[in-house]
Amino acid sequence: MHIVQSSITGIMDQLTSEAEACDAQGRLADKVVHLLKESGVVRMLQPREYGGYEAHPREFCETIMELTSKAPSIGWVAGVVGVHPFEFGQADPRLQEEIWGEDQDTWTASPYAPIGTARKVDGGFILNGRWPFSSGTDHCAWAILGGRAEGDEAGKFTEHYHFALPRSDYEIVQGSWDVMGLRGTGSKDLIVKNAFIPYYRA
Repeated sequence: MHIVQSSITGIMDQLTSEAEACDAQGRLADKVVHLLKESGVVRMLQPREYGGYEAHPREFCETIMELTSKAPSIGWVAGVVGVHPFEFGQADPRLQEEIWGEDQDTWTASPYAPIGTARKVDGGFILNGRWPFSSGTDHCAWAILGGRAEGDEAGKFTEHYHFALPRSDYEIVQGSWDVMGLRGTGSKDLIVKNAFIPYYRA
């Protein structure tokens, strides 16, 4: 058993006891976020040089499934947020340093749906759009968002990208998540208006 799996098992009662509070708040409770960060579950797929475990994806999935079986909203957010380090671990080192250089427990939201449009400019892109279902977003300092960029022909958005943005470059739409199930995931909308994305973050 991976060390993080053991850690999650050890705090499972504490996490499940907070499940109702998460649903009532419409997002993960602060205590739950603290427990998840202490457990290391979101860092399971993260590079070792940034405090990660570089665990096997199977171990990560098994840990998330066990957590989700007991506390669905908590497990959902841990799974969504925890998969982003796998992608960032293969990204430009400058992006890795921006995300984890000061805090190795930095969380990143999503979604990947190619909803936004990105106009090409010198050095990168100008991104615009509104994305639903950004799970765990209130506790994240970054977001990775799907979009379509201009190809060879200006005004034709045909190239698919993932764009990484710091919290200062997007707005969380409070009140945009009011559902029956998985209320505690806090999967709110994000809005981006004319954000500049350098090439190394795309």
